[in-house]
Amino acid sequence: MFKQIKKQRYSALRLAMAMMLLGQAFSVGAEDWSQLQQRPAMKSALAVSSLLTDIAQVEKRLVVVGERGHILYSTDQGDQWDQAEVPVQVLLTAVSFADPSNGWAVGHEGVILNTADGGKNWQLQFANPYRELTDEQLDQLSEVEYAKLPQAGSPLLDIWFKDSKTGFAVGAYGMFYCTDNGGKDWQDCSDRIDNQDGWHLNAFIGQPGQPFYIAGERGTLFRSLDQGLTWESLASPYNGSFFGGLVTTNPAEVYLFGLQGKLFYSSDQGDNFSPVTLDTKDSLMAGITLGQKAIFVGNSGVLAAGDIQHNDFSVRIRDDRKAILSLANLGQGQLLLVGQGGVSKDTVTAKP
Repeated sequence: MFKQIKKQRYSALRLAMAMMLLGQAFSVGAEDWSQLQQRPAMKSALAVSSLLTDIAQVEKRLVVVGERGHILYSTDQGDQWDQAEVPVQVLLTAVSFADPSNGWAVGHEGVILNTADGGKNWQLQFANPYRELTDEQLDQLSEVEYAKLPQAGSPLLDIWFKDSKTGFAVGAYGMFYCTDNGGKDWQDCSDRIDNQDGWHLNAFIGQPGQPFYIAGERGTLFRSLDQGLTWESLASPYNGSFFGGLVTTNPAEVYLFGLQGKLFYSSDQGDNFSPVTLDTKDSLMAGITLGQKAIFVGNSGVLAAGDIQHNDFSVRIRDDRKAILSLANLGQGQLLLVGQGGVSKDTVTAKP
């Protein structure tokens, strides 16, 4: 009876996870993992207009990632794009560069990819694919191993490197990995945070030499004051999901954003947050600073821009109403956007 209950719980966890993941996800069973490694992302002229999820901006190079393992790079402000060589076809969710050469991307099946040539060619460093377990194997799992079952096959959702050696990756069901050798080895660092319920960790927020933050579902919020070695739980201003955060040019200032247009601001490194009112209920997915201005984007093509000092934001919905998942500053008031419709450009001005 116990084995049957355990098996049913495992199946229920897998079903719940599958329903949670993005509809565009490409999921592969354990028996196909060797195939996944040998199936490179297909080259397509339509990749630039497909679902793209994140942007990394390194000097004059832009690198974007998205569905079906697509990674594209541009050296002319996003006018022309080349498609990189990528060894997997899973949905990629985030990308981060430590310097102009060394970058990392994460995605579904717990995939972590690495490039050493500025984004032209990528190699698989790590993966945590779904594994079908027998009743006997389930019975042999420890409590800790059993609690981590839903992680197998789930997505990593964000990655960030403070230098070419030290990096962090977070994701669904409490996944938290770290490396101190450029990703040659990835360690499970989830014991550094108090996340016993395994809430999804959606965003890693940091700048070298400044406090680090992790934000996720159900108001999950952690802070590290020692560059990621130890972490403390922070009192959350919101009980819903955070999808990201933004540290301004002042290291004491941090924004959190997420579901239903919720935006919060702290001027004391996250000790206290106050709500920022936006004229939108669309979820916010990404943000950047432009000097003393902050810009946030999200679902339904929402774009909010305002002055950090006064936290007074103007909100505009783009005509195509397609979700914007990330953005980069191209200079002279021009933005590069990626999301549901692929790559696009826009201009934005904050309230005077």
